[in-house]
Amino acid sequence: MDPDTRRLVQLILDDSDASAGTDEVMDKLLGKKRAADRKQWLEASGHMADIA
Repeated sequence: MDPDTRRLVQLILDDSDASAGTDEVMDKLLGKKRAADRKQWLEASGHMADIA
């Protein structure tokens, strides 16, 4: 990532039941040993991205 254009955004998660799903998604997207899961998820869900 280009240091001149990258941004750091703080995420604050609450303790609701929905946060368990959020933890799973964040682990899938950022986990070092989850590359295969990440690839499968991107292939299945990548078409939903809004790149505007």
